[in-house]
Amino acid sequence: MKRTIVSSSFLLLVVLFMTSVAFSQTSSEYKAKIEKINKEMAKYMIEGNTEKGLSLYTADAISLPSYEPIRDGLPAIRKASEEMVKTGWKCKSYETKTLKVMPNGNMITEIGTYTISMTMPGMDKPMDDRGKYLTIWEKQKDGSLKVKIETWNSDINPMSMEKSTEQADMNQKK
Repeated sequence: MKRTIVSSSFLLLVVLFMTSVAFSQTSSEYKAKIEKINKEMAKYMIEGNTEKGLSLYTADAISLPSYEPIRDGLPAIRKASEEMVKTGWKCKSYETKTLKVMPNGNMITEIGTYTISMTMPGMDKPMDDRGKYLTIWEKQKDGSLKVKIETWNSDINPMSMEKSTEQADMNQKK
């Protein structure tokens, strides 16, 4: 009897392990999914399609942008996006490079870098930026991924940009 219980328990553990392996995705599979979604996001940003971009977020998403207050929930993210569009901000190009993907249950953490080129009314030429980001994706019931939490910041120190602009102005006056 004891031997049967041990054998049954072992068999159950093997079945549970095999089931979890069969239904879980590897980091490389998540990375491929995330890179595809990031390309969609870039396309929507360049098109100025705020609604399509917002469809990639959970309803309770949190955005932690550089130099701005927290945006807690999709309505706050939508409002900030709409206000940015009203200013005349336009994305000319946006690319991401996923460096690391770390699955943990139904949450997947992505770490990467970005480059972006953008314009605003009155700008003589596009402004380019590069930096790093962290996104926590939430796996949905249908298997899709949506942004749960995001943050990013520039590798370019705004103080050095200001100094280089001042230096360029001084050079033009000479």
